[in-house]
Amino acid sequence: MKLSSLAAVAAVGTLLPSLSSSQEERSSSLRKDSERRQLNLNQFHDPRSEFIKQQTDAMQHNSDSARPNILFLLLDQWRPDWDGLHKSTLTGPLPLNMPFLEEMSRKGTHFTRAYVPSPFCGPSRACLAFGKEYDATGVMDNKRWPVDHTQWTTVYKLLRDDANYHTMSCGKDDFYEWDYNFPKYANNPNNMPLMDLGFSDAIRSDGKVRVAKDADELFKNEAYRTYLNGITVQKDDGTGINARQAYKGCMIGKGVPDGCDATSFQNEIYPDDFVKDKAIELLNRKPAGKPWFMQVNFPGPHPPIVSTSRMAASVMERQWPDPINNPGALRCPQQTQKFKLNNRGQILPPQIDGRCNYAAELENLDALMFSIVKHVEEMGELYNTIVIVAGDHGENLGDNGVSGKGMPWHASVSTPLFIMGPGVRHGRVHEGPVSTLDLGGTWLDYAGVSALAPGMTTASLRSILAHDTSLPRRPHVSSGYLEWRTVIKEMPTSPEDPTLTSYKLICARSPKGMKGAPKSATPYPAGAPWHVMLYDTQRDPEDLRPLDQLRPDVIAELLPLLPEGWCR
Repeated sequence: MKLSSLAAVAAVGTLLPSLSSSQEERSSSLRKDSERRQLNLNQFHDPRSEFIKQQTDAMQHNSDSARPNILFLLLDQWRPDWDGLHKSTLTGPLPLNMPFLEEMSRKGTHFTRAYVPSPFCGPSRACLAFGKEYDATGVMDNKRWPVDHTQWTTVYKLLRDDANYHTMSCGKDDFYEWDYNFPKYANNPNNMPLMDLGFSDAIRSDGKVRVAKDADELFKNEAYRTYLNGITVQKDDGTGINARQAYKGCMIGKGVPDGCDATSFQNEIYPDDFVKDKAIELLNRKPAGKPWFMQVNFPGPHPPIVSTSRMAASVMERQWPDPINNPGALRCPQQTQKFKLNNRGQILPPQIDGRCNYAAELENLDALMFSIVKHVEEMGELYNTIVIVAGDHGENLGDNGVSGKGMPWHASVSTPLFIMGPGVRHGRVHEGPVSTLDLGGTWLDYAGVSALAPGMTTASLRSILAHDTSLPRRPHVSSGYLEWRTVIKEMPTSPEDPTLTSYKLICARSPKGMKGAPKSATPYPAGAPWHVMLYDTQRDPEDLRPLDQLRPDVIAELLPLLPEGWCR
C-alpha cells in the first residue's frame, strides 16, 4: 500500500516489527555517553599519515564481512537543533514533530555534534564526493567545479567500480553538471568536459530557485523542471494552469498572475515530494541480487522556505521560539494574517518564510524519509541496509540577526546526523565531534573497499557505530569557508579537570569571517591580519561565551591543527 507523504507519519511505529510505537519525550540535555568519555586519549595523537594507514588497514580487515546496502538521505540547510529531539531552545520550547527521526534515534546512533567540512552547498558536497577537506578540493564556493576535477575519482566511483555496488542518486546534488551518463542538462553550450561522477543510475534536478528562474531552452533535461512543464494543475477557481507557472508564483512571486494558491500548489508538485518519488522510482528499477547505494538529495529546507496550504496549516497553531538575540524575528506569517476560505474549503494559501514554515518543511521531510525507508522494508531489504540521515550544512535561522549559511557558528557549521542499520548500536547518543566528510569513508568501509584514491582523507565512523575502540578515529575535525577556518577537538576540559569536552577554535582573516557573530564575540582587531576565537561546544553550543581571552593553553594546542597559513 502506498503511503502519502503526510499520512506516513502515523504509520512510523510499524516500520519494523521490533520498532517501538511509543513517542517518548527527549529533553535538549541528551544522555551523556559514558563509554565515549572513557576513550583512550592516546589514539587522538597519531600523526596524520599513521591515521590514514590505520584507516586503510581497518577497511581491508572489513572487506570480507557482509556488505550492506547504503541509503543516504541528505537534507539541504538543516540546522542541528531542529532535529525533532531537541524539545527546547534558549528562547523557548521547540514543538517540532519528527517521529521517524525519533524512531531512528532509538534504533541507531544519534550524533549531536556533526560538523560539515564547509557550510555551503557546493563545497560541502564536493568534500563528500572527493573524500577531501575543504582546502584540498579547490571547490571554494557554489561556482562550477574546476575543469581538472573531471579527472578526479569520487567516493561513488569507488563504490561502483571497486566494490561492485549499484550506485544511485536523485534530487539536487550540486555536483558537476555534465556527467558522462547522467548530465543534468541536455545542453552543453560551452563544450565543458564530461566527468564520470560514479553513478550507475541517476535522476538529477536543480534547486528551488533555479527551477523557477532558468530558461527551459538552456536547461533542457533537468528532471523537476521537465516534470512541472508537463502537467496542468487547477487553481482555486477551477481554471487550469501549468504546474511550473504555479510553482514560479509560489517560490519567487513570478509566473502567471494569481497562479499561486492553495489548490494549484499542493504536495503533489512540491520539490521534496518529487525527489521522494524519484528515489522510489530508482529503487524499483535497480538490478536484483546486487548491493546498492543511493543518495537522496532533498532540496529542502533550503530557502525559499515555502509551505503548501496543508503544510502551513499543520504548524499554524503552535508557538515557535524566537531566534537567539533577535526577538520577534521570522515570525509565523500565517499567525499574523487573516484568511478566507476558498471554494474547496481551504483556509490558507501557500506561506513563505518564518520559522514555523521551516518547521513545516522539516516535518514534511520526516514523512518523506519514512516513506522511502518503508519502501525499502517492503522490498525485503531493510534488514541489510544502513540508513544515514544528515544535512549538507546548517542554517542560522535569524540567530544574532542573520539567516543563512557559510558561517563558523554552530547553527551554520553543524547538522543533525542519524545512522541505523546492521551492526549499528541502538539508542546511542554520541556527543563527540565528528565530520560528515567521513560519511564517504564509512560507506567505503562497509562496502569492503580496501584502498582510497590518492589524496582522499575521508575516514570511517565504524569505530563509533560498532563501539569498537580498537579501530582508529579522526583526531580532530575541521571546517572552513572563504574568510575563516575552524578546528574542533575533543580533549580534557583543563589540566585540573579530565572530563572530556570539545573546544572549537575559529580563525578569521577579515571581519567578513565574523558574519553573524554573537554580540558577546570579541571584536575583530582593526587592521589585524587574523582574529582567533575559542568556544567550548559542550557547555556553550550556541557560541555565546568566548574563551579566547581565558584559555591560551587550548588555543596553543589547537592552532597547529589549522590549515597551513591560517593564524600562524
